[in-house]
Amino acid sequence: MPPLFHPWLREARLAALRGGGWRRWRGGLAMLAAIAAAGPLLRAFGGESAALPAAVPRLIAQLPLPFALLALACAYASARARLGALDDRLRHGWWAAAPIAPARIARTLVLLAALGVAAALSATAALLLALGGDGARLRTAFAVLAAGLVPGVALGLAAALHQRRRPAQRVREGAREPLFGLRWLDDARLPHLSDWQRREALLRWRRGGHAWMIGAVLMALPGSTALASGAGVLLIATALAWFSLLAQACAAASVAAARALAALPVPRRGFARAAWRYPAFAFACACALAALGAGLLGLGWRAAPAWLVAVALLCLPALAALRAGARR
Repeated sequence: MPPLFHPWLREARLAALRGGGWRRWRGGLAMLAAIAAAGPLLRAFGGESAALPAAVPRLIAQLPLPFALLALACAYASARARLGALDDRLRHGWWAAAPIAPARIARTLVLLAALGVAAALSATAALLLALGGDGARLRTAFAVLAAGLVPGVALGLAAALHQRRRPAQRVREGAREPLFGLRWLDDARLPHLSDWQRREALLRWRRGGHAWMIGAVLMALPGSTALASGAGVLLIATALAWFSLLAQACAAASVAAARALAALPVPRRGFARAAWRYPAFAFACACALAALGAGLLGLGWRAAPAWLVAVALLCLPALAALRAGARR
């Protein structure tokens, strides 16, 4: 390993060669592959769904500022979280006992940020090509997203490096009491599992999780949008944001509950039945909310495949977490 960088890079390369890197990134890679396959899949349905893939690059080209700001915010949040966590692990983990200069950690973070920018730009270009459309609009859409991704990663790197001077303080956990009681959803044999899922989802939602989806939709709406159309789009975006966050919260709570009950003779089928009660109810509520939004927009039943594809893509991280927890 060159003395410019941290020897953690060699450790990460060895872990990747042994399959550890694939297991860590398979959820994100699966999501990218699913998004890339969504364009041909929606075109196969025909009707209103077939026009959606080509409409995305056109919308980005028509509204460059909102999408550039959205890309900047997402890149900043991701880079700050990942680089900050790695910096904290290298300085306070088991690598802290090694006689390594702090400058090598900083150079390693810069290298990883550059690699992250290259990977994000490559993935963006591949996804835009999969969506299809006019070549000029695809180039414009790529330039808009790149104008947000590159400075976003740079700002995230700067924030991660500045974080070592001012360590983040742990905030108090918010209230987890649900607004409505849903005791009839509790399973008789595992009565606290669905309550755990509800409280975890509620805490993440009140922290502002997935609020960027709703904000992105609000910023992308033209000023001349009718009130009914704007309300319909907002209802559909809220349903997608809420259910995707709830699916991830339910998956995390289910994995934690399975670990806590590992020593007890709990049947796997009974545990799965109890774990799916609240997500199934939430999916029905999200579908009802999306149907109301589709009614305000005047969309027919042909838009249902697009809704289901969007739900499946956004729930891929939750499914990946469930599979990883089941294997453990």
